[in-house]
Amino acid sequence: MSFQPGTQWGYGGGLDVVARVIEIVSGMPFNEFVQERIFDPLDMKDTHWILPKDKLPRMMIFVECKAGSPTKYFSGSAGLVSTARDYLHFEQMLVNKGELFGNRILKPESVEMMSSDQAGDLFGKAAKGGSGMAFGYTVAVTVNPTLAKNGRSAGAFGWGGAAGTSSWTDPKEELAVVIMVQQPTGDLPTRIAEVVGAAIED
Repeated sequence: MSFQPGTQWGYGGGLDVVARVIEIVSGMPFNEFVQERIFDPLDMKDTHWILPKDKLPRMMIFVECKAGSPTKYFSGSAGLVSTARDYLHFEQMLVNKGELFGNRILKPESVEMMSSDQAGDLFGKAAKGGSGMAFGYTVAVTVNPTLAKNGRSAGAFGWGGAAGTSSWTDPKEELAVVIMVQQPTGDLPTRIAEVVGAAIED
């Protein structure tokens, strides 16, 4: 897919470019940087590009040459395996504006920028977007809950992964949600968001 910047929203390997920039700026291999600066401080002990053999029995689905398999290429956009516990730590860090367990991962201003509309109306028109949605840095943002019809508050942001995973952070409600389902989920994330939203008392 090729188009002039600012004319379309595209879903692709842009984060692989970011990963390479991180390597150049930090002087570290990307996988080592992420382990040292994100996984270890957030106690994400079960998040890996290459799954240790002793953890293979815990995989719901394991396909050779897919996520968790031996590799020499550590992508910024795909390939990690994790657990609900670990990823909830990541989402909780975002709820806390970049900090968890006394460790600051991001500045509050960075989380704000990440979760603000950076693509205008381009994402709303895209196949992965839709009415009431915008796109920040790596996350879809609910800007109009009535139009989005996803059960989330205005300002909630997150993304869905392969094999039915879904997560979002809701700053207004100080809420983080992680769903790990190893099959297509359809409208399950929306239904869960609606149930959670209905259970919150102001």
